[in-house]
Amino acid sequence: MASTLESGMNDDLSTLSWVYDELRRSLENAHKALHRYLKEAEAAGASDVEAVDPAVLRIARTQIHQSVGALELVGLGVAANPLRASEAALARLASRPKLITAAAVRTIEQGSFALLDFLSRRLAGKQISPLAMFPQYRALQELAGASRVHPADLWSREWQWQTLPAEPGVEPREADEATLSKVESELLWLMRGPAPAAATRMSGLFAGLGATAQTELATLWRLAAAFFEAHAKGLLPTDLFSKRVGSRLLAQLRAGQRAEASDRLAQDLLFFCSQAAVSDVKPAGPRLAQVRHVFGLENEPSVDYETPRLGRFDPAWIAQARKRVAAAKECWSAVAAGELARLPGLTEPFSLVGDSLTRLYTNG
Repeated sequence: MASTLESGMNDDLSTLSWVYDELRRSLENAHKALHRYLKEAEAAGASDVEAVDPAVLRIARTQIHQSVGALELVGLGVAANPLRASEAALARLASRPKLITAAAVRTIEQGSFALLDFLSRRLAGKQISPLAMFPQYRALQELAGASRVHPADLWSREWQWQTLPAEPGVEPREADEATLSKVESELLWLMRGPAPAAATRMSGLFAGLGATAQTELATLWRLAAAFFEAHAKGLLPTDLFSKRVGSRLLAQLRAGQRAEASDRLAQDLLFFCSQAAVSDVKPAGPRLAQVRHVFGLENEPSVDYETPRLGRFDPAWIAQARKRVAAAKECWSAVAAGELARLPGLTEPFSLVGDSLTRLYTNG
């Protein structure tokens, strides 16, 4: 059974530490190349921007591509997804140079900063999910013009179909016009916002579909029943991504009971079941509890993937600030110990600490 936090993630922190410094240098070089391109494009002017040497962009893309490879080497493939999005964004921007703006470069930098922040916290022994990088990942995917942007892209569990036991006492339903009409009607309520009663009815509808379907499609409908049960109990936020699930389920339902069940849809449903905020105060309902048990999600932490928490600061600024604090501390200790010859130089290190704090909290 996969890990509840980062399936396949290498727990050997010494290997991660070895990769981290090289990764940071590669990404810094990529950022420098992008800023150099911006400077050359600005000098060339709007009319000649396409004449700027694209080799600079290739350098940045190569550095990011190598960084993806380094993360895959140490079992951090899912955590590398923001860099993959950066690489795709650079490929798109290279074909349309006028889209390469300071804001676009900043988006790419923020994705790198979030990744480095994520890795540094892992190195410090903190249990943090790659889902925390979703705000930056989403911005990068939008910059790349991607057709899909979903938090489940940063969920590390590899999808495998599991058999969910049949639920006793459920009224069987066929995937007919009557059921389709009922699902469409309830979805209209759910699209308007939280609607616990409609979600409860949807859970029952899909549980009924699961009672008549076979094999994988039965599992899909039972996952949907658990998903809507979680909504009915207020365990899941009603966001854009959960709303889209309804229309995707409708498309699967229209395909009929003989259609092949969608792996991607099933995994996304399982993702939301894993993210349900289950607690002693708000326990899971029987359908959600069954899914979480069968798929081993009882200890899966829910993550606020909408709020940016990582990558607020340039890692180089943080490293510089730490060095300045250490220098100021060393100077102060020397003066306090009686080395009065160093007293005239006491102002400078504390001034530099103040400069770092101003930079971090003004730009963070």
